Amino acid sequence: QMWEEAIALGKELAEQYENEMFDYEQLSELLRKQAQFYENIVKVIRPKPDYFAVGYYGQGFPTFIRNKVFIYRGKEYERREDFEARLLTQFPNAEKMKTTSPPGDDIKNSSGQYIQCFTVKPKLDLPSKFHRPVSEQIVSFYRVNEVQRFEYSRPVRKGEKNPDNEFANMWIERTVYVTAYKLPGILRWFEVKSVFMVEISPLENAIETMQLTNDKINNMVQQHLNDPNLPINPLSMLLNGIVDPAVMGGFANYEKAFFTEKYMHEHPEDHDKIEKLKDLIAWQIPFLAEGIRIHGEKVTEALRPFHERMEACFRQLKDKVEKQYGVRAVVSSL
Repeated sequence: QMWEEAIALGKELAEQYENEMFDYEQLSELLRKQAQFYENIVKVIRPKPDYFAVGYYGQGFPTFIRNKVFIYRGKEYERREDFEARLLTQFPNAEKMKTTSPPGDDIKNSSGQYIQCFTVKPKLDLPSKFHRPVSEQIVSFYRVNEVQRFEYSRPVRKGEKNPDNEFANMWIERTVYVTAYKLPGILRWFEVKSVFMVEISPLENAIETMQLTNDKINNMVQQHLNDPNLPINPLSMLLNGIVDPAVMGGFANYEKAFFTEKYMHEHPEDHDKIEKLKDLIAWQIPFLAEGIRIHGEKVTEALRPFHERMEACFRQLKDKVEKQYGVRAVVSSL
């Protein structure tokens, strides 16, 4: 299903058929295949495999993997537990580590075998040819393919715990792993060549979470616009989880944590970031509006009361956000 790669190879073949071999019959068949590949990219939803970081620690391992970390590409729909089981069958004497922290010298120098395994998130690296916004269906391929950087995020609390608002002191410790080559390659796994760590402040974490939520709504809306036959349930759950205050609490916690005079007085350097967060909150409204419009067109009569309740919640949310953070409008087609 890596149609993007097939198209690139097809273009090389087409050059041969057209200008070297003059085999127009093969050329016409190849171009029909390419047309199908382009259509598949836009219309077919492909499964996204997970990626796993695996560390082999201890002197009991062969030298080529000993005390090294590798990133593996899982199979389609493969859960971490299944991947781990598959891994441990290759090393029946190995002990599975229960922590994701880097091990100490006592583990590395021990005579045993210790395997550490956890899920990492591939970091999107779009090719330079995409110099303007493009459809999510096109971008989605590059979210899990041609990737070389992977992230693992660990929440860390700093300062006094706030029982009323867990976001106020929730920092993120993010480790970035860079592999020797892009995945997938000739292998489904490559060695990690460099590791570095960054700290994400509670406010930066809020901005990132809000951006991801907006992207998720926008992406799902695009998928439904491209394919009217998609099931409605994932859209229902996503929209309801955002607009129904009883389900998620929305961004009210961000307002209590960051949009206060006390926070602004203590963190004057965060003014631009707070404005960015407010802007993201405002932009969520037109994305939600389009999602709810599509939901209303596709909802069954049995679910009509659920949709109407969601609409009522959205109207309240819309009034509140537009009053506090301004009105945003999507000009071009989603």
